Amino acid sequence: MLNSYVIAVLGTLAVSLILAFFNPVFAGSPPLLLFLVAVLPAAWRGGLGPGLLATALSTFVGMYFLVEPSYSLDIAETAERLRLLLLFSVGMLLSLVLDRLKKSEARAREAVIDREKELKREIVDHWETEQKLKDGETFARKVLMSSLNGLYIYDVKTGTDTFINAQYTRLTGYTLDDLKTLPGPAFFALFHPDDQARVVAHLENLTRIADGDVSEIEYRFKTADGRWIWCLSRDAVFSRDADGTVRQCIGAFLDITERKQAEEALRESDRRKDEFLAMLGHELRNPLAPIRNAVKVMKKVGLPHPKLAWASDVIDRQVNQLAHLVDDLLDVSRIVQGKITLHKTTVEVDKVIELALETARPLIEARHHELKLTLPEAPLRLDGDAVRLAQVVGNLLNNAAKYTPDGGTIWVTAARKNGEAIISVRDTGEGIPKNLLPKLFKLFTQAERTLDRAQGGLGLGLTIVQKIVELHGGWVEAKSEGPGRGSEFIVYLPALAPALETDSLFREAVNKSESLSG
Repeated sequence: MLNSYVIAVLGTLAVSLILAFFNPVFAGSPPLLLFLVAVLPAAWRGGLGPGLLATALSTFVGMYFLVEPSYSLDIAETAERLRLLLLFSVGMLLSLVLDRLKKSEARAREAVIDREKELKREIVDHWETEQKLKDGETFARKVLMSSLNGLYIYDVKTGTDTFINAQYTRLTGYTLDDLKTLPGPAFFALFHPDDQARVVAHLENLTRIADGDVSEIEYRFKTADGRWIWCLSRDAVFSRDADGTVRQCIGAFLDITERKQAEEALRESDRRKDEFLAMLGHELRNPLAPIRNAVKVMKKVGLPHPKLAWASDVIDRQVNQLAHLVDDLLDVSRIVQGKITLHKTTVEVDKVIELALETARPLIEARHHELKLTLPEAPLRLDGDAVRLAQVVGNLLNNAAKYTPDGGTIWVTAARKNGEAIISVRDTGEGIPKNLLPKLFKLFTQAERTLDRAQGGLGLGLTIVQKIVELHGGWVEAKSEGPGRGSEFIVYLPALAPALETDSLFREAVNKSESLSG
């Protein structure tokens, strides 16, 4: 926890120094929301305390050192008060959200880990005991080979248990006499209806396995008091008829209900996390519209002082940046929850790249990068959502422009190979550390950046890229020879064969014609 507070202090100090260095450029009113770069890692690593500390320090530094008049807690302009309030509010909200999210996930994971450790200990104890008794008599060896808790012998022909131990009775509530009164169909009805087909397949498999082999199955079983418990059974052949047909199976089962509940709790935690991210995105987005409207009104009415006009421009830019972050958050939430819908048509790859360049070109030109574009001579088409695919290429271009020093080179290449449309975005930028490559597409993953990091976001862009590409049936990979040696992102998508492209375009033309005639 101490490291998290250190991160909060050092992160705030780093952002403060950067803003102080560029303060003359911002004319005494720097973009205070950049302090969120310090709040996010502190809250994500340490929770509420470090997050609030980073928020409080950021607000104080902004108030005392960065907002005019400097070295004073007296804030003369209303716009500056609003910017400080926005910084403090967003910082507190992010700290609370990340703290609750971490605690929820930690509780669920601890429950699963504890149960798995207990199961591992029991399995290890069982196999150690089995090894000690492997030279014993055949019955004991086969029972111990498969036993974890309840033991039973199942007669295949009658469809009932012919032997159970005390543990079986303790877990299910049934005695052997109780089970003997249940004919085959009635006994089979004790298995959950949704699991019965798998149980039948399991029993059929037991009639074919060799002596000494073990078969496992998980199923729900109805206890004597009407509860459904999850069981893990390990079964083996116990005896055969004279013709070699399996007569009886011997097995052991473990009550894994708690483990299943822990797994369900973990899934529920993931679901709640996704829902919370969606709610967070919407809640953060709601106040942006009135702020934007207020800025438009201020510009339309006109402001008497030049600094007020400048301040309204700063607020407008920062709100747009925050809106971009929120849009990324909402996109990730929709994709993870499976709520995103693709509007697929026959798409030309060069059109996708053209749309992406429209959004990325301002940043590329502002950084004075050289753009080299290579497109295939023959048309390259695929079945996809043009807007979403342009978002993929646009994100990769924006990343290349951000993390490449001024005057760098960016290559965009498209080609067909082995039935795939391959789009590559390569740059001469900062490169990617080798240890970061395997986890580059995970949520909130970011490398250590230089001052350009101030232009970054929440680390969601590459996650969005990967998910959209996967929804199109493709995949994406990242390559880099290390820091300072540039990077390359390659998108692989299923390409339409030339014949299929023609057929698809013809069908689209027919559909449009019918729609116009109707």
